[in-house]
Formats: sequence, C-alpha cells, structure tokens
Amino acid sequence: MNFLFDNLAELQAYDAVKVYYDNGQHSIAESLHLAIEYALPKDAVVYRSAQPSEYRLSQAADYICTMELTAIKYAEHAATATDEKFFGKWSDFKKGILKETRKKLV
Repeated sequence: MNFLFDNLAELQAYDAVKVYYDNGQHSIAESLHLAIEYALPKDAVVYRSAQPSEYRLSQAADYICTMELTAIKYAEHAATATDEKFFGKWSDFKKGILKETRKKLV
C-alpha cells in the first residue's frame, strides 16, 4: 500500500497498470488485489499470470528482490544459517553476488 501511494502520481499517468503475479501464495495475491484495487481505479488495472517459466523479467525481478532482501538481512545481523551457508560471509556476499547484481540494475 505504501509503495502504491508513494508512486501514485506516476502510476496514474499510465492508461493501464499491468500486475504480474503467479498467485503462488493466496495471502499475498489477496493482499496485492486489495491494495491495488484500493489505490487505483479498477478499469486501470490489468492482472496477468506470471509463470516464472514463461516470463524472464519476473525471474530477474525475483532474483534481484531476493538479493536485496538478503543484503538487508545481513546488514541487520538477521541472516539465516541457510543464507550464510549458501552465500558465505557478509563481506563475500557484498563483494561478489550483491555487487554483480547491482551493476546490472537499470
């Protein structure tokens, strides 16, 4: 909801806002629909299925969000054992995967 209201002027400049989600988690899908339909006119929103196997952009967005969430967890000293086992120490993650991911942001 905060994202929508923070970016409302930009979103309202478009004829239609397309929302891609794979409906993988019912509670998230429901929250998205409620927030979007509260903030934007219903006739301005188009929902599309985003099956990761079919949409590379959604895969890229998912990867970037995952890396940024992992960076936040490391910064707040809340990284899980799985994070540390998979990515290594914060300094290794920051200098390697996170740096490479952020270089590719548009």
